Amino acid sequence: MDLDIFEQFPDRETFDQYWEKHYVPVVYEDIKEAFEEFVASVEGRIYLSDYEEKDCISKADFQENLSQEAQFMFQDGLTEAFYDKNPELYETAFAIYEEAQITGNGKADVAQIFHETFEKLYADFLNQLFDTVLQK
Repeated sequence: MDLDIFEQFPDRETFDQYWEKHYVPVVYEDIKEAFEEFVASVEGRIYLSDYEEKDCISKADFQENLSQEAQFMFQDGLTEAFYDKNPELYETAFAIYEEAQITGNGKADVAQIFHETFEKLYADFLNQLFDTVLQK
């Protein structure tokens, strides 16, 4: 990129417009295999041990009780799927974040839609995983 990232995207509205024009939706089928293979590989042991021992696993709170390994694997799987479909958007949002951290210019929220979308997808996909694989 020849221009400074904040010359291209001076505010959130500009980035949001860019997002709307270029975002290719990520769907559960994009991560289904990776998520389900991980769960199978650890024989369903994806929770913090004390949560799992109580045998009170519920959809309402299972996401807050995932093991660190499970959280990492699920986030990594989503990141890969997101990047596969949206490499330019991902790299641009990351560049904005990095530049904001380096310069301390307070513009880290310019690419907020990326973070909001990622977090929503993560929660939605974990809920779908629970419904199809984890629910007892």
